[in-house]
Order: sequence, then C-alpha cells, then structure tokens
Amino acid sequence: MAAMVAATSRKFALNLMGAFRLLGPEGERIDIASRKGMAMVAMLALAEGGERTRGWLQEKLWGQRDRPQAQGSLRRELTHLRDHLNIGPKPLLICERQTVRLDLSLVDIDALLPKQGVATGDFLEGFDIAGEEGFEDWLREQRSLLVRPVGEANARPTLATAAAAVPDVEAGFVDRPALAILPFANLTEDTTHDYLCEGLSEDLIDRLSRLRWLPVIARSSSFAFASDRVDPRLVGQKLHAKYVLEGRLKQSKGGYAVTVSLSDAVTGYSLWSHRVPLPPDRSQDALDPIVAELVGVLDAQIDYAEQVRARGNRQNRLEFNNLIWRGRWHLNRLTRSDSEMARQLFEQALELEPESPEAIIQQTFCLGWTLWARRGGDAEVAEMRQLAHRAIVADPDDGRGHMLAGIAEMWLRQPGRARTLFERAIALNPSLCQAHAELGCHYNLVGEPAAAIGPLRMAQRLSPNDVHSFFFIGELALSHWMLGKWAEAIDLADQALVRRPAYWYALVIKINALVGSGDTTAARRAHDELMTVTPEFKPAFIEWTPFIDRSWNRRLAEGVAVATGEHEPEPGPVPKPASRRRR
Repeated sequence: MAAMVAATSRKFALNLMGAFRLLGPEGERIDIASRKGMAMVAMLALAEGGERTRGWLQEKLWGQRDRPQAQGSLRRELTHLRDHLNIGPKPLLICERQTVRLDLSLVDIDALLPKQGVATGDFLEGFDIAGEEGFEDWLREQRSLLVRPVGEANARPTLATAAAAVPDVEAGFVDRPALAILPFANLTEDTTHDYLCEGLSEDLIDRLSRLRWLPVIARSSSFAFASDRVDPRLVGQKLHAKYVLEGRLKQSKGGYAVTVSLSDAVTGYSLWSHRVPLPPDRSQDALDPIVAELVGVLDAQIDYAEQVRARGNRQNRLEFNNLIWRGRWHLNRLTRSDSEMARQLFEQALELEPESPEAIIQQTFCLGWTLWARRGGDAEVAEMRQLAHRAIVADPDDGRGHMLAGIAEMWLRQPGRARTLFERAIALNPSLCQAHAELGCHYNLVGEPAAAIGPLRMAQRLSPNDVHSFFFIGELALSHWMLGKWAEAIDLADQALVRRPAYWYALVIKINALVGSGDTTAARRAHDELMTVTPEFKPAFIEWTPFIDRSWNRRLAEGVAVATGEHEPEPGPVPKPASRRRR
C-alpha cells in the first residue's frame, strides 16, 4: 500500500495523490459517499486560501443543471459535508453567503507537502464525474501541474515544461496584478479556425486593457507562449504576471465552444473556468457580446482574488496596492463598520499617492456607499460628485470615474447629466457591469421602467455572481412593479433578498407588489420581515429615493402603509408610468 500522510498535530490528513482519502484528527478514516463531495473537498484544498465562490463550485460540479437546481444541489452537498468535516472544536468547512472555504490550517494535504511520504500515484487516481465537463477540465489541469520528476517518489510536484524558452520581460508593474492572455488553442483539428482563436484572444486583450486598474501584458510578449499545456507558473515568471488566461476552442454538440481558464501564476492553481458556446454566426458583431461578458466576469474574478490575497497579508505596514485591495474587501462586506475600515485604508492609500486615480475612485465608491446607507443630504452628494470629477481628471479613460459622477448627478436629480455620464462610462468600458446597472436604475428613476430592463439584464450577464447583484435584481423588481407586473416583481424581489436578506428596498418593492396583487396578508408578513431585518426602517428611507416624479415615492410609501393597516388599498391598477421625457 502506498504511504500516506500521517495526521500530525491533531490535524486532518487529505490524500489526493493516488486514491482520495481523508483522515480525521485522531487518524480515523472519514468516508464521503458522494463523488461530488470528494471533488469539492479536493477543489477547495487546492484553491487560493482554500476558498471558492458558490457560483464557481456550481458551474464545475452541476454545470449541466439550471441555476436553481445547481444551487439546491450545492446546499445539500454542503450540509452533508459539514456533518462529516466539522467534528472538532474549530470547523474545517466554512460556508458563507457567497463563498465556501476549507480552513487549510487544520489539514495536511499530500500534494502540497514536499518531504513527507506521499502517495506516488496520479492526482485523484481513477476519479471522474461523468457529464461534468467543467470538473473534467479542472482535473486535467491539476494533473498537468502536479507532475513529479521520474524516479523521485518523494519530490515536490514540479513545473510542467511545455513552453519554449522565452526571454524574460522586464518587470514594470510593481505589485499590481498583471494579466497575461495566451493565444487560444484550436483543438478542432480544423486549421481554418486558427483565425478565430487568435481574434478572440486579441479582442480580450483589447477589452481587458480598458480596465484601468488591471495591467494586461502586450500581445507581442504573451503570444510567444504556446497556448496548450503550458504551465501558468512559467508564464508568470517570464512575463511578471500574477494571472494567466488560457482558452481552448473545441467541437461541441452541433457546433463549437470555447473554454477559458484563469490561473494564479504564483501557485499555478486554477481560479475560474467557463465554457461558452459560440453562435453559428461568428462575425464580429455576434462575438462582441461574448467577449464583453467574459471581460465582465474576469474583472470580478481577479478583483476578488486580489481582495483575498490582501486579506491574508499580515504585514504591519501595508503598501499602496495592499491598502487598496484590503479596503475593497472591507467595502464589499457591505456593513457600516467595514465601510469605516475601508475609508481609513483608502485614506492611507491617498496619503501615499495623492494623485492616484485608483485611490480616488475607491474613496469615491466608499463615500457613495456610505451616503446610500445613511441617505446623505445634497451637500454630501455634491462632495461625492466633486471627488468623482477629480477621478475623471486623474484618468479620463477610466469608465468608473464617469459612472460615479453619474450616480451623484442622479441622486441630485439631474437625470440628463447622469445619463450622459453613464453612457460615457459604457463607451469607455462596455464590460463595466455596474455602469449598465446604474443606467437601468436611471431609467426607473425617470419613470421609464420598460427601458430599464435591458441595461439591468446586461449587468446580470456581465457579472452573474457580482457582490452587488442584489442591487441589479432589486432594480429589475422595481421595473416590473412600476409596469404593474406583480408576480414578476415579487419573484425578482425574492431573488434579491436571497443575495442580501437585509435589503430594505427589495422588501419595500415586494410589499407593494403583494398589495398590488391584492394579497395584503402576505404584504403584512413581508412588512414584519422588513422590520425584523431592518428595525431602523422609516418612511423617510422611501422619501430619499430620487425619483424625478415624486408620485412614485408616494405610491411606495402608501403600499407600506397598507401593509401596516394605516392606509386602505386604492382600487384599480397602479397608473401607467409617465411617457418618455425629452432630455
């Protein structure tokens, strides 16, 4: 029998080289009946910080199912795993709203230990999950990375050597997270598709270069690497990149599909992968939406990875980029205490680099969230507008500055200026999902809910697992309520509340849609829920919402009053929205 990693210091021991085995802190064997449960443990064990998003796990392990089914399957699997793994004083498996994490400090993993008696078989020997292509791609990738030198049974897994010798590129990114995009591999055996692979790679380089915070390695350097079976760690060393993106064009049922994979160039671990079916029409116009969606998701994935990296940085004195990323991590927690911590970190970053566009933009984001959370006055919003325009001056080509200025104008009830700024932000970066969402919000606020649905749906497609997705979906609920589509509004409000249960605005919309449908009993229950999750809620919250036609504020407030019994429901449907205004 192959030697196994012994459980030391009362740790779990996980064996991935050879057959999957898991031992408890006392050396007892832990049997996980489900193959997908074992796969999830392995995927978390080799992830950066032991953490993956729920969306990533759903896509890899239940990619053939509809999203609601995949979410339910993941929840059930996590429940079973917690029963098996959380048996000590500290939980090994931590399940949060958006992420799932394995506490790596509690487990020894043979694939990561250099000098102990580890198994010498293949990584997850004999293991597969039929029909789940996302998992199979991940498994092949890990097996190519965890190759041991011949004749060295106890050696640490080594770099694959598929890439030809490439001259080193001079480092110029300091500690910024540079991305290298390799030419996509044509695996169709039809050389006429080579142009398609190269074109997709170049389009991604062009589009991702518009993300001003993310340096993208030039085509002349990254295209020197072969695109298939190359080790991302070698690419990172040669090009000084933190992240590597690879793509593969394959034949699929009835056509073709591209699988893209994002890897950490330091560890070589896969962070994210996605399979995209290509349309029969492969013209530039047909492929543009696909490229835009990939850029939106990559923006979010690398952003999140950098936040996790900064979160784990234990230095006493943080450098500029660590301050930015740690601040973003706190800001995305969406609590007042975290918002204050983010503000302090961004202020420290501004002290280090007073004219940095990134620090100014993040400070503006932070101020904007604070103003929304406590419904700030016009003077404070004007301060946000001034800060956003300072960001535009610092970097006129960064769409985020224009978007933030547009939010301030919208809150100051200047819809024409707001729309111009949102459209400029989208022109600069068509994959900026929040700019599309804010444009949709603008249409709601000017009384044109039908026009809002398109931009809001686009925001969802660009970043389906975005930390702000509750906002996108909540605005969609508002659009449907304004259009008198009660059932759709209730369903969308519930979807927003799954992502953020304390989102009072979604609950107000749900209450109004229930009142509109005539179900005042359910509306009262929803109001009870509102006062439970947001006990500080007051009608002034609704009054602050910057509708141009203030009758919409009144209608929302009246719906809440009906749910409390303070107001009788008005007969008949909600009046139709105002016709499209000239601007």
